Amino acid sequence: MDVSNEHLKSLLEQTDRAFKALLREPDSHELNNQYELAKRQLNSYVMDVRRRLGDDH
Repeated sequence: MDVSNEHLKSLLEQTDRAFKALLREPDSHELNNQYELAKRQLNSYVMDVRRRLGDDH
């Protein structure tokens, strides 16, 4: 697996862990913030990859 795939895998795992923690404590503002941050980081990375793939064409 190359570096970008490892980074994607890491972001997915981080988002999954944050989501599962939030499910256990849905009223936690801290866990909600962690989940939102993980989602933003994942979305930002995916958008960057899409942009780079678009630039290749």
